[in-house]
Amino acid sequence: MVNYRLKVQDPLSLRLYTPVRPVGFRIMELNSGEKESFFRNLDRNYNYLVFWLEGKALLRCNEFSGQTIEEGQMVLVPMAADLACRCQSHCRLMTFGFEKFFELSEREYVHAVSALAANATDSFQPIAIKPPLEKFLKGLEVYLRKGVNRSLLHKLKHAELTMLLHSFYTVDEMANIFHSVAGKSIDFRIRVMRNYRKVEHVEELATLFGTEKRAFGRQFKEEFGTSPYQWLLAQKGKHILFSLATEGLSMDSIRKEHGFKFPGHFTRFCKEQFQATPTELVEKLRCKKENPDR
Repeated sequence: MVNYRLKVQDPLSLRLYTPVRPVGFRIMELNSGEKESFFRNLDRNYNYLVFWLEGKALLRCNEFSGQTIEEGQMVLVPMAADLACRCQSHCRLMTFGFEKFFELSEREYVHAVSALAANATDSFQPIAIKPPLEKFLKGLEVYLRKGVNRSLLHKLKHAELTMLLHSFYTVDEMANIFHSVAGKSIDFRIRVMRNYRKVEHVEELATLFGTEKRAFGRQFKEEFGTSPYQWLLAQKGKHILFSLATEGLSMDSIRKEHGFKFPGHFTRFCKEQFQATPTELVEKLRCKKENPDR
């Protein structure tokens, strides 16, 4: 159910009956410090474009550690991802949460982006916020700072953002931004991304879709380019790498969090997936997190 905030003292305001939800635009401010911040207020059921408006930070997203992002850059955080950062200065950013970025009316453009995205290398690389987009973000920030937060504003600004990206970024650039969320069947992809962290086996995921395992596997491979079994293993590995790079977590808690009953099983998984023991991975990942240029 949608919650509403009523501004009784200003009944004609656009702030009247403002829905509170994870989609749309939001301003965030993060303080610098030694402690790593986790983006717990980002809903894993949605994708997020993150626009860095001020400051500099080191980001971690799933298996990617020590990625620098600074003022004038943006990056996409895909649905279901783990995300954390360490600010090197005071940071101001804007996030845009969404389920589907493109409308069905943009079918030809979506197909072009999806075709290129299918061959894009998985990465977590920020790209530049170009001047027209910078002006758009500055204007939108004025609305958000004033508390104008009506659904219509987010819908109109989403359409304007789409137009800006179409107009000032190449199809290749768009494919690099959206490669993790673009596909042939967006609805199917979204259902997978929202549910895969709830299951342990392919059979469980197929059951959630109400589909026989073999038929589910065919549709899955058509969308993701690999079998659901291999894909689930890869996703599990990404989240394990994120946990191993996180300070303050014991090896025992990480092992249990990711469903391994015995240390030997956890070690075997890491050796098979990463050719290293969990302890070796911790040393490597935390070194990379602190020294991203190495």
